Amino acid sequence: MGFALIIISAIIGIITVSFDSLPKEAIMPLLAISGIGFVSGIVLVNYKAKHSKRDKGGFKRTNTKSWGA
Repeated sequence: MGFALIIISAIIGIITVSFDSLPKEAIMPLLAISGIGFVSGIVLVNYKAKHSKRDKGGFKRTNTKSWGA
């Protein structure tokens, strides 16, 4: 999902910057939407990398001692 947001927002940003026929009132909102989508995509990609189930097996608990023993 994150990669899809990054790609779509990059395409919207390129279209917005390249078309000269767009009115000036429409350029800034489109760039803002593109920026929000780009940042959201990066956050989702980083979240998925940190919380993927495949990588959790490599981490071990260091505090395994109990106070009652």
